[in-house]
Amino acid sequence: MWINLGIWLSRLRWSSFPVTHTWKDLVLTFQVTVTSRSLSLNYLPEERSDRLQLIESLFESGHTDKQIAEILNERKILTPRGGKYYYELVFVTRRKFRLRKEREKEKNCVVSNLKLHLAMKSD
Repeated sequence: MWINLGIWLSRLRWSSFPVTHTWKDLVLTFQVTVTSRSLSLNYLPEERSDRLQLIESLFESGHTDKQIAEILNERKILTPRGGKYYYELVFVTRRKFRLRKEREKEKNCVVSNLKLHLAMKSD
């Protein structure tokens, strides 16, 4: 089908729609749900945080829980309650510290009920 250039360059009547609404008439509604277990984490004093980092670094370097307990006791590092370390306590401390680090990373954000409304004005 051939197109006449005179017709092709002109705008057709039905291709132009009058704009009757502005962006002020649009309403966007949505619901955001944020869940995070990291908000419930308590503050750790610097001394306790340093002790946990030391235990973690010793374990990552290949020491067993029993060896870590011996190293801490040799350095005269006491538990938060002022006692000596033993291997079960080192194991539980490492486990709790690992779970704490996992909770710090746990965040979830969900956007739902997304709706776009055109507010009609009555004249």
